[in-house]
Amino acid sequence: MLMAENGIMSKTVRLLAMLKRRGTRLPEPLDADAHAALARCAACRQTMLCDELLAAPGNGGYRAFCANTHYVEHRREEELKF
Repeated sequence: MLMAENGIMSKTVRLLAMLKRRGTRLPEPLDADAHAALARCAACRQTMLCDELLAAPGNGGYRAFCANTHYVEHRREEELKF
């Protein structure tokens, strides 16, 4: 997993990792919702919990604390559309 120079995962990398964990990614180009999700992640105070979750196997568990739960699941649903 990507880490910042000081060994702490950056807020942007956390969101990307969470999206990947759920089988999706940010849209290209970034839209207003993506920018809002990045801002929510940047303001998040649950970074230690997020790091622990991302280091653990599996793909769930974030719904109890993540401010981007709705966004992540929306992106996942968009990826699953045919």
